[in-house]
Parts: sequence; C-alpha cells; structure tokens
Amino acid sequence: MEDYTRISVKVSRDCVISVRRNVYSVNSQLIGERVTVKIYAEFIEVWYATALVDQFPRLRGEGKAAINYRHVIHSLIKKPGAFRNYRYQPCLFPRLSFRIAYDYLEQHYPATAEKQYLNILQLAAQVSEERVEEILRQLIASGEAITAQRVKELLINSEPLATVRLLEVYQVELSAYDCLLEEVR
Repeated sequence: MEDYTRISVKVSRDCVISVRRNVYSVNSQLIGERVTVKIYAEFIEVWYATALVDQFPRLRGEGKAAINYRHVIHSLIKKPGAFRNYRYQPCLFPRLSFRIAYDYLEQHYPATAEKQYLNILQLAAQVSEERVEEILRQLIASGEAITAQRVKELLINSEPLATVRLLEVYQVELSAYDCLLEEVR
C-alpha cells in the first residue's frame, strides 16, 4: 500500500508548481511539462518521466512558497528589473548575510542594486553558497564596500573551505584473524 498521494501538475512559465495551494519551484527546463508529484506526510517528491528531479519538505497550510533560487536565478539575471516585484522575493535570500548585502546595495548603489545582488546570487549558485556567504560576512564585518565585483574577486582569490586529503588504506593481513577462530574452537 502506498504511503503517498500522487498528483500530476504542469510546470508554469515561472518554474513553479502548485501542490495543495502551496508553491514549489522546479528546474526551468521543465517549463510547460507535466510532472508527477508524490505527496508524503513530511516531504514531496517531484518526478519527471521515471526520474526523481527534486524533493522538498512539505509545506503546511496554504499560500506558502518553497522557491530555490538556483531554479530561477538565470531567468532573473536576464531581466533584473523583475527582481524588485518578484512575488517570491523573500525566498531569494538564502541566508541573513545575503539580505544584509542586498540592503547595503540598495542604500549605496540604488541604480544597480538588483543587478549586483543577482550576480552575487548567481555566484552562490554556480560556485558555492557557503563560500559566498563567508565572503559577505567578511565584507560586512570589516565595513568594506559590498559589490558583486568585490565578491567575485574575493571568491577567485580565496581558498576552498575544505581540502580533500587522500587517505592511505593499509592492507590487512587476514592470517591474524585465524588465531581468533582457533580460540573459539
């Protein structure tokens, strides 16, 4: 017996689907396509053909939105003026430092604030949200000007957050276990 409800919905031109009066974003490549949504008690799955394309925590109530900025950033970059009136704009601030950066840009560079913020958000989507956030926190703490160009420069010049170390795996001598078997007998 299935422990989910299955529905079929069409992806809107805004890259969103409506599930039980809540909105979820999906990859823009699915615009106009029908997807299958499996609604579980705690999460939903979005399937296209036979492939799982996304999973979200299930929103409770009505009129809520779960918008992943990675799904919509490239379309907003093409028309930055749309950001100001974007219906789900609060979802495009993945962390507090991003909101602070946008407010700073609005105050100091009102003519280019939206475009610069979208460029910062695009860097987060393409490179690493964690690294961009760390750079934003550094700029905020130091009182240095926050611009998309400065974030990009620091991102290029910064080292990755973690380095991968190769571990050496030692060959195990299996005969050492033979003595354990002899003790059991």
